[in-house]
Amino acid sequence: MGRSVVGKRSGKAFRTWLRVWLPPLLGAVLFAAALWVLHRELRAIHYRNVRQAFQALPTVQVLWTLLFAVANYLVLTSYDQLAFVYTGKRLGVWRVTLTSFVSYAVSNSVGLALLSGTSVRQRFYSRWKVDTADLSRIVVFNSTTYWVGLLALGGWSLIAHPGTYVLGGLVQGTARLLGGILVLCVLGYLVLAGMRVGALRVRGFELRMPSLPLALGQLAVSVADWALAAAVLHALLPADGPSYGVVLGAFLAAQLLGLASNVPGGLGVFEGTVVALLRSSLPTDRLLAALLLYRVVYYILPLTAALLILLADEVHSRRAQLRRVGSSLSAYSVLLAPRVLAVFTFLAGVLLLVSGATPAKHARLHWMARVLPLGLFEASHFLGSITGVGLLVLAQAVSRRLRVAYHLVLAALLAGAATALLKAADWEEATVLSLLFLAFLPSRSFFDRRAALSETRFSPGWILAIVGALGASVWLGIFAFRHVEYSNSLWWQVALDQDAPRFLRASVGAAVALLGFAVWRLLRLSRHVTEPPSDGDLADAQQIIATQAATVPWLVYLRDKALLFNADRTAFVMYGVHGRTWVALGDPVGPPEAAPELIRAFLERADDFGGCPVFYQVHPAHLHRYADLGMTFAKLGEEARVPLDDFSLEGSRYRELRQALSRLERETVGFRVVQGEEVVSLMPQLQAVSDDWLARKSVSEKGFSLGFFDPDYLSRLPVAVLERENEVVAFANLLPSPDGGELSVDLMRFSAAAPPCVMDGLFARVFVWGQAQGYHWFSLGMAPLSGLEPSPVASWWTRLGRFVYRHGEPFYNFAGLRSYKDKFHPVWEPRYLAYPGGLALPVVLADIAALSAGGYARIFR
Repeated sequence: MGRSVVGKRSGKAFRTWLRVWLPPLLGAVLFAAALWVLHRELRAIHYRNVRQAFQALPTVQVLWTLLFAVANYLVLTSYDQLAFVYTGKRLGVWRVTLTSFVSYAVSNSVGLALLSGTSVRQRFYSRWKVDTADLSRIVVFNSTTYWVGLLALGGWSLIAHPGTYVLGGLVQGTARLLGGILVLCVLGYLVLAGMRVGALRVRGFELRMPSLPLALGQLAVSVADWALAAAVLHALLPADGPSYGVVLGAFLAAQLLGLASNVPGGLGVFEGTVVALLRSSLPTDRLLAALLLYRVVYYILPLTAALLILLADEVHSRRAQLRRVGSSLSAYSVLLAPRVLAVFTFLAGVLLLVSGATPAKHARLHWMARVLPLGLFEASHFLGSITGVGLLVLAQAVSRRLRVAYHLVLAALLAGAATALLKAADWEEATVLSLLFLAFLPSRSFFDRRAALSETRFSPGWILAIVGALGASVWLGIFAFRHVEYSNSLWWQVALDQDAPRFLRASVGAAVALLGFAVWRLLRLSRHVTEPPSDGDLADAQQIIATQAATVPWLVYLRDKALLFNADRTAFVMYGVHGRTWVALGDPVGPPEAAPELIRAFLERADDFGGCPVFYQVHPAHLHRYADLGMTFAKLGEEARVPLDDFSLEGSRYRELRQALSRLERETVGFRVVQGEEVVSLMPQLQAVSDDWLARKSVSEKGFSLGFFDPDYLSRLPVAVLERENEVVAFANLLPSPDGGELSVDLMRFSAAAPPCVMDGLFARVFVWGQAQGYHWFSLGMAPLSGLEPSPVASWWTRLGRFVYRHGEPFYNFAGLRSYKDKFHPVWEPRYLAYPGGLALPVVLADIAALSAGGYARIFR
């Protein structure tokens, strides 16, 4: 059995490793392969040749390129126009066009189109009354449109130009066969659209096939999109270069590999693939010059325009004081602007590294040497590369909206612009960095997180991106100075015309700076330790709790959970950490409008430390807040709530409770509710009853979602006691909601001297007392795994939970607990677990159980 457990753990660890590391590793492999291809193809090319080819591009070709790019982005907006026809929604053409343009400009460069593009659409469409269901249909429809055209053009290219991809007659035949299959897939889609097949249901989400005219519109728009995108590149190639059909085939193959690599914009992978496929049709230096300008025209310029639109929209929103309370995903989409700024910060770092790895313009150097010392040029060149590495690292902090990152990036951009001017009067580079500086200035409100740089986790993707950018700049420097014969003396040569030594020193300095940061991170890296709330925290929490209708927040006085407040300290989340699982107990406590911000803050805080954030026992009315942030749900069970307004012990319904009360009266057991100093005076008796109960039940104290005996906790709340001859035989601490709506209990314990019916009698007395005090509901707590109904489409968790509920009696009295609470005739309400999804649920549930029990070893003790 030991080997079986080890094998399961190993298999689980391997699956986790694959899920976390396989996508970035695949991207790294494709990126490295692309760099190898570029390195091999450019061995005979001098950097000066590429620069000359770039400068030799005719103005007419550049204008045609800009025209095709504008036309392509206009066609891209037709994706959303068709999607609105599909959903039946009506929205102004200009609104759809603006939103679609910003969405595609961002997703093309940032990558993760489903996340970045959807966030943009939600930001704009939500304010124009497009609900989440229709937004999901728009995203799915657009994805289908995207692939229909890609398959159609890809199939045609494989049939018409198989030589672009492969060599040899037999292999070309296989390429044509594959092209035919792709075309048949598109035809099959059109046939299904014409047949008007029924709607497809996926976990309650309904998707219907578009009509045949709409499907033909999808095909036309997508084909035009891909054709124009390839035309942007083809317009930059010389007239005697490859035909448009050949370029289209290479373009489609490069885009597919770029998508598979998960590298933002397919950077490097796209260029390497195009060079590999078109090297026989065009000189490599001219091809590389075209690719560089293509990257600027098709990616950087639209992304810049999208960033300006987002910033203008944010300024306009704040000026107009638009409050979109309840649209929490729209609030979450505010994260988009920092992500775009992070991309530009990263690109600014790459720009400084590339500048340090390539030769300066000697005419400018000699002009500046008349007034400035040589040492200033050398220092500026060296510091510019180090600043570039700093911007690469800070880009991650910018994406996480850290306040310290905002100030550091501003300083780094100013420093980068200064070094660009001082090292070679590179005013173009300084202008780009200064424009980014100006774009950052009005965005200070985005950076509202006070976490330190050492508290944020670098994902595998970020690590590979930073190392890849530095490695690419070093490779570019080696390519630029391949004509310089290496010798040890190069490191010490200092002169205006000695670009290669400056590159060597700057590259080593950048590498050492990055290594130093990595060592600092390793030394500072520590696991998150949950600190119990201070007296000041509890005082603030008490003011918040006083306005709430729930009883769960009273558990904050156990001091076994950490508190995360919002910026105004008007709401909080109480949470615990076990392993990698961060568990928030219940929904955020505070006004409803503060919930989206707190949920997002908790998710970010957990992500900073590589944790898995979950919300435990959330109310169904709040599920949309978690769904808006991409979380999924699992039903934990149902909570029993007894309505007190019409509660009565008369009649046959509560016969057992009347019998229990009669038994207590015969044995002269009295009932009262004590508070404050009376609880303190009874504390020794309560302690004795609790110790006796724990000993007889052979159980230990729990925690987190369950109370434990703590004098400070008990003295803050009312306690219901049953006494015989002034001796406490049973007690229950009461949790009253501050608004007077709900009453609940936490600890219920009785001594060996108590009558057999003591629990039923205590419940009956508390029901009557609560009704007299004006409470409307009494919560009996949750019955775990109850209410999980079987169905043909039930998830694996629902099936497993129902099986455990029916057959897990040796471990926990699931059905018995539900049956006991049923005799009080409650109303059952579902409670859920909100978690990130995937295969994490079993580990999450185990960690929650361990958090409540005090460790894995005590779960079954």
